[in-house]
Order: sequence, then structure tokens, then C-alpha cells
Amino acid sequence: MHEALVKAITELNEEKVLKIIKAELEKGTDSNELLSVLQQGMDNVGALYEKSEYFIADLIMSGIIFREVLDLEAMRFHKDYVGEKPVGTIILGTVRGDLHDIGKDIFKDLANSAGFQVYDLGVDVDPKKFVDKYLETKADIVGMSGVLSLAITGMKETVDLFEEAGLRDKVKIIVGGNLINKDSAAFIGADGHSNNAMEGLKICKSWIKNKA
Repeated sequence: MHEALVKAITELNEEKVLKIIKAELEKGTDSNELLSVLQQGMDNVGALYEKSEYFIADLIMSGIIFREVLDLEAMRFHKDYVGEKPVGTIILGTVRGDLHDIGKDIFKDLANSAGFQVYDLGVDVDPKKFVDKYLETKADIVGMSGVLSLAITGMKETVDLFEEAGLRDKVKIIVGGNLINKDSAAFIGADGHSNNAMEGLKICKSWIKNKA
């Protein structure tokens, strides 16, 4: 199943992806396992895009397929909800100077499905908007996304602004994007980083669990 599902999403075969997912759900395969495998295919699509073998339309299509899977009722993570109260709150946005939103939107869909309340600020978000939204919501986590190299600067400026406002120790910050690694995350001053939406969600859930 794993190889077939990875191959189907890599080839952007919407019909086959949904067929495999539905068949596995009927067998009782865990939804988290399916999403993890699906993410591997999404990573392949991203790699093909970086090699210029795929184009922006292909990235968009992969995101559409991913969201269709998340829309399946059996893929919802109802067990993570605590009554009507969200398990946690996340402020999310693509940082200033960057307009890429596919990775951000996939993470948002996953987080929503897992019971988080997500405040999506959109793309090209000024650092002050992140801080202002935190002051309004007192969210648990700030998530910043970016694909371009200048996104790292925007992320660092945002973290620095939280520091200047005396708010840095009140919120966890996670960053994600093709150029983000351990070293760049340390430079930015983030608490965590991931280029994988599922892994990023796991980090956020662990923070909420430890906070409780």
C-alpha cells in the first residue's frame, strides 16, 4: 500500500489516491499512518518542483488532492477534540516577502482536523501583524511559513519583534519551508521547525500536551 500511495500522489493521480485511501480506511488502517505516507508523496512532488520537473500548477494540484483526503469523514481526528473547546490555538502565516501558501494551507487543514483553532493571516504577513494577532488572541503557538530565501529574514524579524515586545517567552514559535533546517531555525530563534506538515503538527501537539 505504501509504495502505491506514494506513487499515486507523486504522479498526481487523484482518483487512485482516493481509491487507495478509502480502501485502507475500510480495512481499519490508522488515518495518521495514511497521512504520513501521503506526506512522503507530497515531499516527492516538492522535490520534483525544485528540479523544475514539476510546475506551480502541479504543486497546487497536490495540495488539492491532499485536502480532498482530509475532507473524508474518516480522516477527521475527532478523538483530539475536547468537547467544543479547541485543543490549542495557532497563529499561522507566510512571512513578509513570500506569497507561497500551499504548505501553509496543508498544515492549517491538518491542524484544524486535529482540533486546533487556527488564525490564518495569509501571505506576505508583516511581523507586526503576528504580534498584534497574538495580543488579540493570546494563542499558544505562532507558525511561520516561507519558501524563498528572504523568508528567513522575515521570520527572524518576527521573532525579534516578539522579543522586543516582551512576549517571546509566552508563545511557542514553529517555522517551516524548503530552506528551513536546524541551523536556520536557530538563527531565526524558533522553538521548533519542520518541512513536513505531519511532523510540524506532532511538534505542536507535544507543546500543548506539555503545557497542560
